[in-house]
Amino acid sequence: YYVHIGIGLVGWIAAIFALAAKKGSATHIWAGRIFIFCIIIVAVTSLAMLAQRMALPLLVAAITVVYAIATAFLALQPATRAVKRAEYGLFAAELLLLLIFVVGASVNVAAGNINPIGPIMITAIPIILLAGDINFFRKPELRARLRVRRHLARMIWAVVIAVRAPVTEFYSALSLPIGFILFGPLIIAPAIIWYFMRKQPALN
Repeated sequence: YYVHIGIGLVGWIAAIFALAAKKGSATHIWAGRIFIFCIIIVAVTSLAMLAQRMALPLLVAAITVVYAIATAFLALQPATRAVKRAEYGLFAAELLLLLIFVVGASVNVAAGNINPIGPIMITAIPIILLAGDINFFRKPELRARLRVRRHLARMIWAVVIAVRAPVTEFYSALSLPIGFILFGPLIIAPAIIWYFMRKQPALN
């Protein structure tokens, strides 16, 4: 548990450096690599803890953040057959996870156990990423132009997911309103993406 928390904090710090550094610089690249490494470790330790006490929203967060950084990494790679197969495989795995979550959440909503707004907000980020995949797959001729933009957007979504997951777990202790936890990421991530797109017109 403490390794999970410690590595997560290192990942957050690395993400800040990666976002603040000049894109393509040595600092940006190394900070991004450290962030990816930390997120993978955090996701693996999350799955280990979830095996003891399952919580579907946290499972979705753990797998979706890996999906986001994996597709962000692949976006910068040459469009080989292996890379495309990996992208389609990640898309299929995330879609399957989303369907499993929706089925489980629907049962609980129908039984009156949970408010539907929670599951809707939890599925929003996976749906945004999956929709981005579909758009990316449909326009192979634009891959070279879209790849850096795709990389940036997905790394930002990964950062937001990595921050929201622990905050969701401890929001009551932090005295944060549940509305901020649910809706905040859907406002914050697009705002950060817009800022960097505006700062670097070459990405548009």
